[in-house]
Amino acid sequence: MENPHIGDSRADNDIRVSVLVTVYNLEKYVAQTLESVLEQETDFDFEILVGDDGSDDGTVDIVKDFISRYPGRIELFENPREKGKNYNRVERSAANRLGLLANAKGKYCCFLDGDDYYIDNKKLQRQADILDDPSNADCVICAHNLYLSYEDGRMIPLSSAKKERKISLKEYWTMMFIQANAMMFRNIYADNIPGERLSATFDDNNIVFWLMQHGKMYYIPEFMGAYRQVEGSSWSAIDLLKRSASNMVGYSVETEVAPSLRKLSEIRHYPDLKYLSEHRTELNPADLEPFYTTAKTHDMREALDVYSMSGEWINASLRRGWFGYNATRIKRAVKKMLGLF
Repeated sequence: MENPHIGDSRADNDIRVSVLVTVYNLEKYVAQTLESVLEQETDFDFEILVGDDGSDDGTVDIVKDFISRYPGRIELFENPREKGKNYNRVERSAANRLGLLANAKGKYCCFLDGDDYYIDNKKLQRQADILDDPSNADCVICAHNLYLSYEDGRMIPLSSAKKERKISLKEYWTMMFIQANAMMFRNIYADNIPGERLSATFDDNNIVFWLMQHGKMYYIPEFMGAYRQVEGSSWSAIDLLKRSASNMVGYSVETEVAPSLRKLSEIRHYPDLKYLSEHRTELNPADLEPFYTTAKTHDMREALDVYSMSGEWINASLRRGWFGYNATRIKRAVKKMLGLF
């Protein structure tokens, strides 16, 4: 596990990659996560920044044990919670990620949830080399495929994309989903700090949406990480109604931040809007939390329109989304048949 390229004497300007690990009550998994990062084989320095979102189990103790065993390699940022206070999970997670990003010294950054882990020891080296290549200067992200890792031992591919290539925002937004943990990206934070809309909902989709305003994605189909599917986790524990409600917060943010890309967002979020429309009788604030509160607090008008099914634009968006979504499915099938996807 020892990596000669990381040590106490490193200078900030020598750090090429910042690995940003977010944790909250993950004592069962965080050791494997940190070990998978420490085992990375690189010819450059990288830092590991851990953001704890107020864990009340043994997570922080485990992180501190790693810090004592590997001095100079890991830095912990603690975000305490007041006992008994009700917090908005969406906004807390976003603040944790952005806090780490603001402290990142690397030329490149990677987010990593504290229950996920790397399975290829050359991951960081491979991605950094690709972004360093002058021919890829138009790419802001280098991403790879992931396995969905289940508690029963199953490892299932996340993406069916098999061709190494550069991907535009249009192609990605209408045809693909890759979890943010699979991405290494240029550290553009200082010059492009996410505004209020993005900062309140800085999750997988919005992270990629923010980044791809500034360049393409370079995609490699190899499996270099595992996206753990934990029963009862913040995402797997919620039903389709809440998942769709969550994605409509993203839709509202996207259309406000980049209105010229509305058609792409209508295609991407068509299944969410369709599902909520079909289940309109089940839409009430209590069943849409914490996403309803996020939308209400930040006056995300289109999300609120959907939650009340009162927006005049909804039917038109459904029609355009249906057409674009099905056209995209056909296009993707043709690309797969021709070996271009």
